[in-house]
Amino acid sequence: MSTVSKVAGDHRVRYLIVGAGTNVLYFGLFWLGWHFLQDSVPYLAVTAAANFTTALIVYPLYRDFVFASTSAGWIRGFAKFYTVYLFGLGCSLLGMPLLIEVLGLPVLLAQALLIAAIPVASYLLHHFWTFRDNSHS
Repeated sequence: MSTVSKVAGDHRVRYLIVGAGTNVLYFGLFWLGWHFLQDSVPYLAVTAAANFTTALIVYPLYRDFVFASTSAGWIRGFAKFYTVYLFGLGCSLLGMPLLIEVLGLPVLLAQALLIAAIPVASYLLHHFWTFRDNSHS
């Protein structure tokens, strides 16, 4: 049982768990937006809306559960957290047109590929900047 407790106590494992849920939530929000709005809203606007909505929903999980951070107030902490999310959004805003318009991939496949590419960089940015307070070391 101590091995299970040790693994569950590791913030990297918690990051993987919450990150998987975050990606499912983000892709679900993107899919819903794209499904209902594709005739009137560009996919890049749906991408930005799904990005911001996901960040608002998951920030408390990353702050309290994954990194157990106490370094900044909620608003300041969210600002730093969303700055990292803007990195992911930038990757999506640059990558989506490349994958869709240049390579001809379907919108949902392009979004899924980008979702898989961003988590490692996001983890490093969150670990060393957003929630840097040694509480998760």
